[in-house]
Amino acid sequence: MTSVAAALLLFTALPFPPPKVAPVTDQLKCDWGTISSVDPQGGKLIVATAAGPVTFLVPPTVVVLGVDGQPLPSVSALKPGQRVRIYYVVDHGARPTEIDVLE
Repeated sequence: MTSVAAALLLFTALPFPPPKVAPVTDQLKCDWGTISSVDPQGGKLIVATAAGPVTFLVPPTVVVLGVDGQPLPSVSALKPGQRVRIYYVVDHGARPTEIDVLE
């Protein structure tokens, strides 16, 4: 199987909308909800999801995209009450690779 075919198979098998810029891997997870709190200095983002509150450990390299799909300067641009979709991997905690603002 070529790498393109394997990527297409993985891409179409996602149980969630694909990320806009984050690489798709077999470890990538996705969740969405409403931001409860943002602590840019502490590197934490708490999102109220359907399963309950989830604390994400936000690395400085995370890509944050606004409603228009354009990059925001950092996680500090996020505000409580905003709805977001978060693509992350679990590595000693949930670590986002991409955060998309939905509204």
